[in-house]
Amino acid sequence: MTTQLYLFLSILFIFTFICDLILNFLSRQSLAPRSIKALKSYFDYYNSIILTGVYASITVIVCYLITALVTFLLFNFYVPTNMNQLYTFLLMATPVGYISDIIIYRAKIFGTQLDPFYKEAGAGLYGALSFIFAIVISFFIFSFFYPF
Repeated sequence: MTTQLYLFLSILFIFTFICDLILNFLSRQSLAPRSIKALKSYFDYYNSIILTGVYASITVIVCYLITALVTFLLFNFYVPTNMNQLYTFLLMATPVGYISDIIIYRAKIFGTQLDPFYKEAGAGLYGALSFIFAIVISFFIFSFFYPF
């Protein structure tokens, strides 16, 4: 079972890293929504696509581990391996992602560089949605290795 966890975490880390690279690129495009453009100051401040990608990936991994602990304690699994477990996991992940995003904003975990984004998009909802999106895509990639 730990092999499954390591594989899932690896997929989640890589997928989140790639998504952060895409957000970095989109934040510099004129047709991007204002909320995405608001991320440009964050990406410019760190001036490293590798560093911001790693930060995003670590953040998602921490949120995943919190969710996995809850699902393990309540339902005895920490990696969803079928659709029912995925739905249950997502129900647990939604408040974790939402609350984590609010904590990141209020505690200024990444400094004030994300303030323009949070002013535009608000804290909570997009954190939860991005966390759910990463879990769902990672689940389907994971199911390629462990078919259900």
